[in-house]
Amino acid sequence: MTTKERSQPRILVTGVGGSIGMAIISALEAGECSLIKLSQKGMGAGDLVADFGDDAELANAVGTIPGALDGIVLAHGMLQPGPLARVAPLEWRRLLDVNLNSLYTILHSATPKLQAGASIVLVSSTAGFDHSPVGGPHYTVSKWAINGLVRHLASELGSSGIRINAVCPGWIDNPMGRAFLTDAQIEAGLAEIPLKRAGTPSEVASVIKFLLSDEASYVTGALLPVSGGVQ
Repeated sequence: MTTKERSQPRILVTGVGGSIGMAIISALEAGECSLIKLSQKGMGAGDLVADFGDDAELANAVGTIPGALDGIVLAHGMLQPGPLARVAPLEWRRLLDVNLNSLYTILHSATPKLQAGASIVLVSSTAGFDHSPVGGPHYTVSKWAINGLVRHLASELGSSGIRINAVCPGWIDNPMGRAFLTDAQIEAGLAEIPLKRAGTPSEVASVIKFLLSDEASYVTGALLPVSGGVQ
């Protein structure tokens, strides 16, 4: 979206099987972008499919993308609850593989394909500012790490004219969040939000669309809450 010469900017998108990912696809396709959808095996139909826990397989899938890219949106991830005593080391590593290490693998492979003026958006969480009231410690750690990665790469990639930002959703009304909470817990959580409601996947997608656009051409390194006032 940041390259004037392209009538249809080419954007790599992950997380296509989730509610936020589907909203992103809808928003970007409405903006006449050409999307390359990369999905985790068993998690939605993408143009490319890979095991996000397998670095070599994932890098190979990204490597098959022909031509240049104008943007990257990494919206995949998993949520797993549990206190420290119940999160086994194997579960810790698996979540970090999906939520964090796979992002690095994709960026390592895809960033050389980006044109000057391209934009990267990572979907993080308000858990990356404090902690997750739903996810376990491994989930919170993954989101803090994503936010740190954005801050580092904004400095590193800026001289190449490439921007990178994180969108940090708070309470979003989707199946992933509802799966781990009772109605009473949901009601109590909403009461703590200044806007007194949950957000929607389309509201997250709208912010991502903005960050990809020329209207955000001087925005990089931002950790932008989409949270109704909670951060």
